[in-house]
Amino acid sequence: MLLINCPMIGLSTTVNNVDEVCRWIENVENQRSKLFQTSKPRRVCFIAYHERIADLNKYLYSNRQLHPIHPIGLMNTKQLITRGVPKDFSLSPYETLQLNDAMNTLSVNRIENQIDSKPVPVLTQYFSPDWIIERNKCNDYSRLVCNQFNSLIKNKETLIIDSITTSLKPITSKDIYYPESKPISLLIVDFILTLKEKDLLPCIVFSDNRLLCENMATHIAEYFENLERDLRETKYKNQIELLNKRLKTVEKTQKKIKSKKISKSSKQRNYDDNNIVESETLEEDKNHPVILSGLEQQLLNGILDEGTLANRHGCNRELVDSLLERASRENPLLVGYIQRGVAYHHAGLNNKGRAAVEALFRNRYIQVVFSTATLAFGIHMPTKTVAFVNDSIYLDALQYRQSSGRAGRRGFDVQGHVVFIDIPLSKISHLIISAIPNIRAHFPTSVTFFMRLLHLCSNSKDSNDAINRSLIALQCPLLAQSFMKHQLIDIQTRFHSLFTLDFLYRLNLINQHGDLIGLAGLLTHLHYFEPANILLVYLMYTKYFDSVKDEIEIMTIFAYLFTNMPWLLTRHEYNDLSEYRRESKFNSKLFLPPISKEFRKHIDKYNSIVKDVYGCYIENVTKYLRSLNNKQEEEILPFSNISFAQTKDYDNGTFEYNLHYHQSQQIQNPSISPFAGLSGLTHENLMSNYNSIVSSWDLVYHLDLSPKIIPFIDIDCRDHTNTTYHLNSYGLDFFKQGSEASLINENELSPGDTYSLLSDLHFVLLCVKESLEIIIKNEDKQPTTKDLAIFNSLYESLSHVQRTFARKFHRQYSTRNEKKINSF
Repeated sequence: MLLINCPMIGLSTTVNNVDEVCRWIENVENQRSKLFQTSKPRRVCFIAYHERIADLNKYLYSNRQLHPIHPIGLMNTKQLITRGVPKDFSLSPYETLQLNDAMNTLSVNRIENQIDSKPVPVLTQYFSPDWIIERNKCNDYSRLVCNQFNSLIKNKETLIIDSITTSLKPITSKDIYYPESKPISLLIVDFILTLKEKDLLPCIVFSDNRLLCENMATHIAEYFENLERDLRETKYKNQIELLNKRLKTVEKTQKKIKSKKISKSSKQRNYDDNNIVESETLEEDKNHPVILSGLEQQLLNGILDEGTLANRHGCNRELVDSLLERASRENPLLVGYIQRGVAYHHAGLNNKGRAAVEALFRNRYIQVVFSTATLAFGIHMPTKTVAFVNDSIYLDALQYRQSSGRAGRRGFDVQGHVVFIDIPLSKISHLIISAIPNIRAHFPTSVTFFMRLLHLCSNSKDSNDAINRSLIALQCPLLAQSFMKHQLIDIQTRFHSLFTLDFLYRLNLINQHGDLIGLAGLLTHLHYFEPANILLVYLMYTKYFDSVKDEIEIMTIFAYLFTNMPWLLTRHEYNDLSEYRRESKFNSKLFLPPISKEFRKHIDKYNSIVKDVYGCYIENVTKYLRSLNNKQEEEILPFSNISFAQTKDYDNGTFEYNLHYHQSQQIQNPSISPFAGLSGLTHENLMSNYNSIVSSWDLVYHLDLSPKIIPFIDIDCRDHTNTTYHLNSYGLDFFKQGSEASLINENELSPGDTYSLLSDLHFVLLCVKESLEIIIKNEDKQPTTKDLAIFNSLYESLSHVQRTFARKFHRQYSTRNEKKINSF
């Protein structure tokens, strides 16, 4: 966004720190105006709209019933007093009346304690002047009730709040069992039938499990197929028998007519124009339109109205037919489900399938979609009802707000409906009471991003424009909003850019003018996989692949770099799983094999360059920050607030004495925190045992040492305790076997994630092959071709691995769309 110099409109319903974001954009526009020397910066307008077009009603589903729930009834007093209610908290008119009645019953307005807010007026008094009650006035009344409740929270009226929440609890009867103990196959069918009976379709059902989304769609489609079969054998049996008799009678009649005409034509044995007329007449008789009507054909072989949820009479039939025909070749099962009015949607679905589902749902043909969070973010697909099935760690307040915001179609629905199925009440309470998280900022640059800025500046027709845009991206990060952070981030960014230039020059990725050279194009194209992309290019430059001819070993290297999926196992569980693999004779190795000594040598050489360059970066940043700082922060203990820089003497042996003594030795190790320095830690020790997860804890200032900033490769995969863990060998196993089933059953991959994981690895291999082809073509055009032999050898070994993997990938996923590779 910072690189684009044009007016913008940003739209979001889930930004909590809007004031901070607004100030940041204003700062960006001011800086942009200075750099581009415009008369005045663009004006930044912030428009907040707090009204919903349709109110949201929340329900629990159990035993073919929707049980209304009140948000306040799900909260407990302690949560409300300590955290309050979210800023975006709102109530529907019915929920407002419930809360107001509960407070009136408890005589909240007449309690002896002083309450800041005014009493809530009676309904007849508040709405009596109006002939028509408008939504805005309802919302104003709702805010009055909420303010009254917030005043109770502010005054910590524990007993009253507890009584209100108890009276509004959703489940008060012993006859209601929630969550319902039923298999999901039965539960979801009953739920959809309940929505159909209550006229609450269309509906989007959200779940983070891709396989579950597909299975739920299958259960609904199978239910209607079985229902249709039963109806043909019972309700429509007599009609179908009569139609079959008619068809047989017509068939016999046609045969007689055909035989008579053939015999007549054979007797005449002349081939004049009359014969042509007779044959045309015979053809017309065979396809006579009055044999069966459309409804009769549907009754015999089509989909009955009772056997589908699809809105077949209120849709654009041409659009439906064209989309289904387009998607049918690659998604035959999905098209069958769509004809039943049900579909699924997730990131693993190909483009034609996604386009059909989205367009037909908007066209109101599809009535039920089972989806992951892909429909919650950025896709315009409003619905009447939203449901959440199956609890997940990924279902948080942000996803709940995004997904539930789909309920209530503008111009169609006065109310939207949110239903919880098989989700614990404690989790529902958390979703409703939790505030939307703030937008999180990140460090403004990384090694690959800096390379892309260099490429922009060196290849742009307007160099000043490119430089200014790059400066804005580096100088105006969201992370640097406060003055203290602005100073810290600005200094880090400047030093990081300087040392990254040195790092790139050492790796032969830029020349003395800062232009990208060699394999830099491949590196920037694989920026999603940073810093593995940098190590891959380093291995190519150091001719490591010349000594590796075995395809399995090459694939092992790519698996270590680009398939970083850990097995979360203890040592005991690892031994048990290894033993079980041997006994069960698995085809998959499960764990990546140990790396070769030669591979480790190259990694160590690469890491030594990283530590040499970025060790100086850490040291120089902290030195410079110390020179600017008055040392007050680093001389005060964080909990006791004791200053160890005071002139008074401390007793020898006390913590303060040791800390004060160490402070005087900080000149030798400026990067180490005085507190961590008590253990004898030095800058050399920090870099020799470098761990990107924990090393930042020992620094005097909080520097970002993530792998995108410091491109260190921990090939041993250590966690924050310096314990190594094992990596899943799914990429290597698929290269050997080409079987998705083995990865699911043996490597324990989720069925919904298998395609995307393998597609990413396929994309990396294809990028490497394409980039080497381009480099070889360019080398052929050069007057000197000294590097051509090196690239040819590299291309030969890596392209063979890519072709083998691609062949197995396309055989396994023959109906999927390939990822398109952008030109370099």
